[in-house]
Amino acid sequence: MHPQVKHARFNLIVCAVTVAVTAAAYVVALALVGPHRARGAFGFLGFLGLLGLGPTFYREKLAEGGVVLDERDKQIADRSRVIAWSVTWLYWCLVCMGVWLWVALRSGLAALEAPFVPAEWPPLVLMAALIVFMMAWSISILVHYRRGDVAGDE
Repeated sequence: MHPQVKHARFNLIVCAVTVAVTAAAYVVALALVGPHRARGAFGFLGFLGLLGLGPTFYREKLAEGGVVLDERDKQIADRSRVIAWSVTWLYWCLVCMGVWLWVALRSGLAALEAPFVPAEWPPLVLMAALIVFMMAWSISILVHYRRGDVAGDE
């Protein structure tokens, strides 16, 4: 199996497990201690630090003295990165404009003048953006390797 595919699968597993554990911990804490103290469950997002272990999948080929990525692999990686950034920007547009639209439609434009976003939300939204990027990149890598696509084949 190609190192990039291993890396993509690892990223998907880490992101999925982290989101599942965080959501489950939040629901349990919400039921037990209430909404204010349940925010501590977001500490489980620290498991995303495991994504830093991704480069270890490329060391095996380096130790063999072989080529880690050839031209096709680089094209797939570049193409997947473009797709992941596009999905991430769509996420940011939805988060920023979706909240604004929801408040504007529900409470009127006058409500937008008052600050309505709690201070702990921006870091959580940023962590969610990381998860969106990593999952989009990983899924794109897996799809491209399955199909055998390269940028110049179209």
